[in-house]
Amino acid sequence: MALIDPQPSSQPFAGAGLPPLAALTRLHELHNEASETSQLALFLGGAVHAAGALTLMAMTVLTFAADTALQPCFAWAVLMLLAVGTLLRSYIRSTAAGFARMPLMDAAKDLRAILFYTGSAWGAGAFLVLSPAAGPALAVLFAVLPSLMLSLLLKDREGALVFIVPVTVISIAAAILRPWPDAGLDTALLLMLQSGIAAHVLMRHPAEVCPPVLR
Repeated sequence: MALIDPQPSSQPFAGAGLPPLAALTRLHELHNEASETSQLALFLGGAVHAAGALTLMAMTVLTFAADTALQPCFAWAVLMLLAVGTLLRSYIRSTAAGFARMPLMDAAKDLRAILFYTGSAWGAGAFLVLSPAAGPALAVLFAVLPSLMLSLLLKDREGALVFIVPVTVISIAAAILRPWPDAGLDTALLLMLQSGIAAHVLMRHPAEVCPPVLR
């Protein structure tokens, strides 16, 4: 059997027949599209890892850090179950999309919206689960640890940031409105640490590499 098909390919290179400069430009565009598709696939694949990490952290919070009545703890557990379920649904949808660029872009847009809800649901735990008497360390860890974990698991700038922002805002609101005894210290630590995580995300994923939130 011949190792090389003597017949010409029915699908020539997209830049065939173009002037050299135009062909190089087209080749660069194809490379960028392939790189973007690969990064979208990595981002969408991280949804299942994010779901697992959030499940473990939520169980830990409910077991060791919850210091409120059963009803608000149950409400927060339901919010987090919905978040984890939608993350898993997003992962299943992305695997069904294969490596087609447009379906992956649509799935990535949906995943970013899911992550915004997930960050809001997690942040709601600062009102529903944590005791107003919680120490600064516990209150800060509640917001910082999941933000750090998801910033490492999600290979996407916007995906990480849309989780970090609502977690930070709602946690600070809980510290001020409940109020927590060390609200000033908690707020300062949250702003400093969450800003550090966000800065790391921005440096690790430059804007020109990451697909925008909306297309």
